[in-house]
Amino acid sequence: MFIITNAKIVMPDRILNGSVVIENGKIEKITSDKIEGDNIIDAKGKFLLPGLIDIHGDDLEKEISPRPSVNFPMDFALINLDRKTAACGITTKLHAIAYFEDELKGRHPAKSKEILKTLNRLRDKLLVNNLIHARCEISSDISDILQVIDDPCVKLISIMDHTPGQGQFKNIEDYKAYHKKVYGLKEEEIERILNRKREHDKMSNLRKVLDKAHKTGIPIASHDDDTDKKVEFFHSLGIEISEFPVTLEAAKKAKELGMIISMGAPNVVRGRSSTGNLSAIEAIKHNLVDVLCSDYSAEAMLYAPFILERKKLMTLNEAVNLVSLNPARAIGMDDEVGSIEPGKQADLIIVDKIDEIPVVTKTIVNGKVVYSLEVRK
Repeated sequence: MFIITNAKIVMPDRILNGSVVIENGKIEKITSDKIEGDNIIDAKGKFLLPGLIDIHGDDLEKEISPRPSVNFPMDFALINLDRKTAACGITTKLHAIAYFEDELKGRHPAKSKEILKTLNRLRDKLLVNNLIHARCEISSDISDILQVIDDPCVKLISIMDHTPGQGQFKNIEDYKAYHKKVYGLKEEEIERILNRKREHDKMSNLRKVLDKAHKTGIPIASHDDDTDKKVEFFHSLGIEISEFPVTLEAAKKAKELGMIISMGAPNVVRGRSSTGNLSAIEAIKHNLVDVLCSDYSAEAMLYAPFILERKKLMTLNEAVNLVSLNPARAIGMDDEVGSIEPGKQADLIIVDKIDEIPVVTKTIVNGKVVYSLEVRK
């Protein structure tokens, strides 16, 4: 048993000054008392938050291939990213892995299957809980994603369609400009990708993936919803999460239908979308965001709630729910993690500030300190 005392405990509905008693990896008791004795961690008045739950992080693929011509061994990349993840306060991480055809120079099913194999082999040796969010491009061969849906590490499936004319890419010119800039593709390579996409029966692929995911009980997200009609269509198929809606219209329809709306924490930190789509701040002002994920910046997960509090858009405990309890609910793990409550797994972070920027000083996973840092004053 050990105790974290003298902490500002951020709970789902309030902030309590007090102590948390941890025993056998679980939260045993929460009290307003300051406790002294052995096996004590004195938070010294800092914030104690639940460990962050990230249901969409793009950084593992980038850790493996930081440049188009560079590939690191997957075990090397995963082990080192795991340590960075702990330092960011993320205690449950869903790596968003692309099950596409080999269209984006390194993002393809063969690599994705090897990532899953490596993660399964190393999971018990890693600091945080590493899981998979399998991204399914329905305009490609889906045979590989149908195989991985059964894997216990896969906790979320997202349905994507990156063909031009809808979603993120309003027209073919936008599609080409993005892929030239981000992936360094040439005109002829992009044309080959588009020709392959046209060969696939997207509706048939969609039905096959949804059928297996529903049978397995894995939550499913739509991705880059741009119209209310598209949201209605996906909702009618039993999809419960709208991930990164690109218009206010789509987000409003998702909320009306009771879907969980997930957006990127970097969008909050920057104050705008990196691709000119819906601002997360604007969506939050309309009460249209339930979950914030790391997307392309794990560091943004912790900062975003403090920005929302500073802007007086939410109380801190409400904002922290966006990166902890709500994402845990979205993937059906809220009985285990996501909030500071008795009986839950002791996944916790102690947070200090440097020039008003929140930083993690301790990360605790399953009742064990896996990361510790003292802030220089």
